[in-house]
Amino acid sequence: MKMKPLWSSIALLSLGVGLAAPAAHAADASTGTGTASTNAASAGTGLYVGGAISFNHANGLGGKIDSALANQGFGSSSSSDSSSTNPSLRLGYQFNPNFAIEGTYDRLGTMGVQSSLSSPAADTASGSWKSHGLGLHALGILPINPQWSVYGRLGVEQWHTRLDLNSNAGGPTALSNTDSTTSLAVGVGASYALTRNLDATAELIHYNRVGDAASTGRTGLNQFSVGLRYHFL
Repeated sequence: MKMKPLWSSIALLSLGVGLAAPAAHAADASTGTGTASTNAASAGTGLYVGGAISFNHANGLGGKIDSALANQGFGSSSSSDSSSTNPSLRLGYQFNPNFAIEGTYDRLGTMGVQSSLSSPAADTASGSWKSHGLGLHALGILPINPQWSVYGRLGVEQWHTRLDLNSNAGGPTALSNTDSTTSLAVGVGASYALTRNLDATAELIHYNRVGDAASTGRTGLNQFSVGLRYHFL
């Protein structure tokens, strides 16, 4: 699956929010919203950028890699790292206090892999499994008070995944596979307004499939993140 359609969607989102932000800012200025409570309530609308530290957990990755290797004629028993800590980035536009759209970038970094192979030749190999994703997500937001909001997330994420394995002792194993897959993204989160422009966020997202079952190994992914968002008001 090619990444071009999702890149195009995120590019259109970026262009749209870039064109809409000045108009939204002018509209806010003309209304003269002056009270602290009104400002806090409207602070979440418009263009924003965000960054987070994400704690990622891949479910049963070693076994999923074995399944992919079996599809390629390898008999193997593999183990792998199951978690990583990496940055995530967000570019969004909040149309009103209850709805926003985000373009996302998520990086899983490198998971180490160790494999013992029984066929087509006995060998031991080590390598890595790594992935990064681009997404387009919709957020439904419920403000609780001027500071706190909770939200749900629903979208799609396109992951580019790579599996590399090489023999530890000069054996025949030499494998490098890449693939792109599209995953459903479902999540919940909470935000707290530190200032009129700056929010702190905490969020849990589940991606139902990362990687390809036949070439790299496919797994589900749980991601917990904490971060900041800056609103251009």
